[in-house]
Amino acid sequence: MKKKNIYIGVAWPYVNDVFHFGNLAGAYLPPDIFSRFHRLKGNEVLMVSGSDFHGTPITLRAEKEGKKPKEIAEKFHELNKKYLKEFRIDYDLYTSTHTDNHREMTQRMFLELLKNGFIKISETEQLYSEKSKKFLQDRYVEGECPFCGCPDARGDQCEKCGRMLDPLELKNPVSKIDKSELSKKKTENYFIDLKKLEKEIKKWLVFKENFRSWIKNEALGWIKEGLRERAITRDIDYGVSLPSKDIPEEKRVKNIENKRFYVWFEAVIGYLSAAIEYSQKIEKPDYWKNFFYDEEAETYYFVGQDNLVFHTINWPAQLIGYDENINLPTNVFVNKFVFLEGKKVSKSKNWFIKTSYFLENYPVDAVRFYLTFYAPEQKQLNFTWRDFIETNNKTLVGVIGNFIHRVLVFSQKNFGNDFKILKEKLSSEIIKKVEETFEETASHFEKGEFRFATQKIVELATFGNQYIDEVKIWELTKEDKKKAVSNVLLIVDSLRKFLYPLTPQGSEKLNKLLGYKKVSLEKGGWSVGDFPKEINFISEINPIFEKIDEKNIEIERKKLNDS
Repeated sequence: MKKKNIYIGVAWPYVNDVFHFGNLAGAYLPPDIFSRFHRLKGNEVLMVSGSDFHGTPITLRAEKEGKKPKEIAEKFHELNKKYLKEFRIDYDLYTSTHTDNHREMTQRMFLELLKNGFIKISETEQLYSEKSKKFLQDRYVEGECPFCGCPDARGDQCEKCGRMLDPLELKNPVSKIDKSELSKKKTENYFIDLKKLEKEIKKWLVFKENFRSWIKNEALGWIKEGLRERAITRDIDYGVSLPSKDIPEEKRVKNIENKRFYVWFEAVIGYLSAAIEYSQKIEKPDYWKNFFYDEEAETYYFVGQDNLVFHTINWPAQLIGYDENINLPTNVFVNKFVFLEGKKVSKSKNWFIKTSYFLENYPVDAVRFYLTFYAPEQKQLNFTWRDFIETNNKTLVGVIGNFIHRVLVFSQKNFGNDFKILKEKLSSEIIKKVEETFEETASHFEKGEFRFATQKIVELATFGNQYIDEVKIWELTKEDKKKAVSNVLLIVDSLRKFLYPLTPQGSEKLNKLLGYKKVSLEKGGWSVGDFPKEINFISEINPIFEKIDEKNIEIERKKLNDS
């Protein structure tokens, strides 16, 4: 099979705080699973992301703490990098939007959009704070949503109904900083003319049969309502500056020196700038073009539900307006929100679980497995401590881990540390089951159906456990035991590959237990592989997954409620 070029762009988190488990489930874990799967298949993968250093959440926190926005961003950038690494989210490059490379790429895209006629200047009224003596942007403003009536909608988006908003649309808008009333003042800014690009965006969307239906329907719903011009600059002093010297005099807005690119416009350009930065890092300046200009390359994006419109409307529009030959997204995988014990996660109400708490108190594989087993691909995920701990104990440990452990212990006890799996010793039923699982899980992984893929893997381990009990392996003759052990060891050997995208630590432990070198995982391919298979057990067989004390269910719920 021909090797594919697979580009994976992962949502860029604001670094005004540490990401939480909802972000992990919605945007960061799924692309890592996808990446590991494609690397196992032998495809060329480039997975990039980074921290969004700009945007009002960061400047808001900086003002509250009396610090510079960059200080806040750098602090949480380093923490997020650390925690992502500990959760085994393996990027080729995790950078930031505060680099010269990103600034240059953002300015280049703006100038091309301007030259191609997709940028216009408009004078509009903006909300102005007499108290602060400045224009207030998006998240500095809150008020009543004109669509659903939510009383504390943000100036850029209502979290309750998901609508993108302009601050001027809010009813009774006030400053988020001091709750003072706001007035309207006129100012000039640059706008991207989405109306001009609407036809091309719709054409691209309509033929996207591989999109999750709810994502496609929501995106087409925006187009049906009619796309509007959207501001791409703001009267702010922190962010990516405009390329003033390269803009013709007649196309310059007033007070251009006081403008910066609006974060929604420039952050997504990070998908391109990060790919370019990685290419420079490996000293192959044109490497990124293998993903963005090769017609057979595939580009995928992973984001949470609140970023749907930016990645199914705005980012494709920017790409189309920038260069008609550049690759548009092959798919945009959007996941729905995650709730905690039936309620929306809220740091302000202290209804959340610290990222560091998970890492300090629970196995990473347990968290990754649970968030994939119940992935919010089609509906919201309600995380409960009972579900989390019982899923780990009953499914990951009780089904998968138990099957692997009993096979390895039985094999070693009866045949020592060296065992050779010969194809002629294998049951056709077992070979068929394993091969079908490779095909079915591959199909699900390709389509971003990680929940279904996980279920197929659990089914295979369940099948293996049933096989052991049905043939009563412990009662067989020496020769028949050897055949039965060959069958179940083939399943175990395959599970080290199946588990790698989901639970890399457990997969690597199993790889070692079976006597393979670490590199054998990604080089082994997504298939049964060649025969004979030489199994060389290490002397001490230990479980690859660990149980969690069920007393923790009530302990954790009490901690949460007490908080």
